Amino acid sequence: MRAVAVSLVRARTRDGIWLDGVMAEPRGRRSAALIWVHGLGSVFSSGQPLIRALSARLTKAGIGYLKLNTRGHDLVARGGRRLVGSAFERFGESVADVRAAIALARRAGYRRVVLAGHSTGANKVLHYAARVRDRRVSGLVLLGPVSDIAGEMKRIGPRELRRRVAVAERIARRDPDALVPLAFGFRSARRYLSLYRPGEAEDVFPYYRASARWTALRRIRLPIAAIVGGRDEYLDRRPAELLAAFERNAIRARSFTGIVVPGARHGFQHHEEMLARVIVRWVQTVYHPRHR
Repeated sequence: MRAVAVSLVRARTRDGIWLDGVMAEPRGRRSAALIWVHGLGSVFSSGQPLIRALSARLTKAGIGYLKLNTRGHDLVARGGRRLVGSAFERFGESVADVRAAIALARRAGYRRVVLAGHSTGANKVLHYAARVRDRRVSGLVLLGPVSDIAGEMKRIGPRELRRRVAVAERIARRDPDALVPLAFGFRSARRYLSLYRPGEAEDVFPYYRASARWTALRRIRLPIAAIVGGRDEYLDRRPAELLAAFERNAIRARSFTGIVVPGARHGFQHHEEMLARVIVRWVQTVYHPRHR
């Protein structure tokens, strides 16, 4: 696959936070772009092999590629007058980050966008689409859409997670930005609860609860693709079971496509070319249904 030139770009959110990133653009008409939203604590420059593979295939297909930091980049970052990064960010503010990325794509001449979120980025793009219902968004790609709660229960057990959530609740009542015990991970109490307390706004993939309402997903009327690695280390069930839960609850989606990338782990390392082909093929179906 040919090399593609990427440009460094910046976008400013409505609340004044600058987000750095990269953009790759096709020659000729700029009708559509894919916006990539990274995962927890990641940065716009991470995953270089996937950036190369995806930007090359998208631009060859006439589609732009944009990847920006969110305010949750790195472990700790500065967001105006307070700390952000994965330890301190407030999940609801991700709406402003996604909105800024869409605005940048529009200024570059793209009329429509597909939002592609990986890991926590998948939570963010689904939350954005359910909350904002932005008509500029044509589809959602949810990559590695694993529940943090389910993954943590798998790692430490349900009982221990409930205990840790109770500890974080006590800390948050005194100071939401105070840190939880280091054994829990480097997180503020507010961030820990957002990640691991059932029913929070961030808990948009509640397949671990049989009675869950899937409120965000059930609001979506866009085409949706959910893509999971066949060996995702954070999954507590078979990939096919995960995708079946998504499909059952995508009740208003114009279409739903569930895809397993065989052998891939959560970060899709060493499967970048295969993932790029899958994503570009699906994006083409969103804009050109005859490709189905």
